[in-house]
Amino acid sequence: MEKPDVDIKDHNIMTSYDESFVPWTLYANIQNSIQFADNKINLLFVIAGIILSIVLGNVEDFNNQHWTYKVVFVLIVIVIIPFMYYSIRTVAAHVKHQPDVPSKKLYFFGDILSMQASQYIERFKEQPRKAHYDEVLLQIHNLSHIAKKKFENYAKALYLLCVMICLLLVLLVIEAFTS
Repeated sequence: MEKPDVDIKDHNIMTSYDESFVPWTLYANIQNSIQFADNKINLLFVIAGIILSIVLGNVEDFNNQHWTYKVVFVLIVIVIIPFMYYSIRTVAAHVKHQPDVPSKKLYFFGDILSMQASQYIERFKEQPRKAHYDEVLLQIHNLSHIAKKKFENYAKALYLLCVMICLLLVLLVIEAFTS
């Protein structure tokens, strides 16, 4: 037996359950990806902090070090600057693009807080399912941009961390052979 075609514009979002599963699941997955990027960059911060503490541990003896040690030390300090930049950009990624569809301002916290609670509740309830789905899909689109930026910046920070690790190894080898 076939289900009759139902126009989703006529149904209230408060009574939906099955057709909203896909967009909300996608939304949750993208949110999890964003959180995963944040967790990964936190790990890079910890590793970079360890490297920095190792490098700065010998700074009081800097003037007595070999010139190659000084060069590698300066290179590490120089690499830390873009590493911090991309790491912070990973944490603070946001969307700069403007969507090509109008928003009903139902799901973005900034839009929600721009209204009185009663106004928001009324707007939420009066919108048909299609408007809600469009809003969720718009949020999915925006979150996808954020996730993309986070992972692009994370990849750059990871590359710079690898450079710092290599420079640290060179620094330790120089220190071992010049001492």
